[in-house]
Amino acid sequence: MVIGRLAPGQARNTTLKKAIEIGLDEALTALEESFHDLSDEQVWGYPLPGRHNIGTIVMHLQRNLDEYTCRTQAGRYCLEHEDRFDVWGSTPEELRDKMHDLPTVEQVLQRHRTLREAAMANLAAASEDDLLGPRVTDTFWWQEQKRTSADAYLRTIMHTMAHVRQIWLMRGAMGLTDQHGWPEQHWA
Repeated sequence: MVIGRLAPGQARNTTLKKAIEIGLDEALTALEESFHDLSDEQVWGYPLPGRHNIGTIVMHLQRNLDEYTCRTQAGRYCLEHEDRFDVWGSTPEELRDKMHDLPTVEQVLQRHRTLREAAMANLAAASEDDLLGPRVTDTFWWQEQKRTSADAYLRTIMHTMAHVRQIWLMRGAMGLTDQHGWPEQHWA
């Protein structure tokens, strides 16, 4: 089931900040839309051999979004994170033994909504000039990577959208292909 109805927002005379806001809103909405209507069993099951499950990918994305929209922008995380959802540090097989006492879909949704609120507030607090430089100067992102605040936002937006495509592939592998289960466009 999609979130909302098909009535995409329109980008007009867009500034850098507004473009980032549109991308962040689209990424956060697309992520929520990809898992919000699934059961706990569907989120934590393994529909594709040798791959992470939907829940692990969502938790991984929440950590990545928190890093680049909260920690890098405002100096602090808004969520607590667990290493057992680190998709880069371990194979799916290595993580399976750690997949017990998992959060419910409702708990993951609550985390997502908390993250959305913090991420959008951090962006709202930024000026156009803030987006062209570092906002928190003690992080690796600024010191060693020489990146800007806008780079951090764009990095996590694109990262999220790449993984959202993987989640929709897994939904398809589970047979969730009815006409009401397709994602919608939220911005045009």
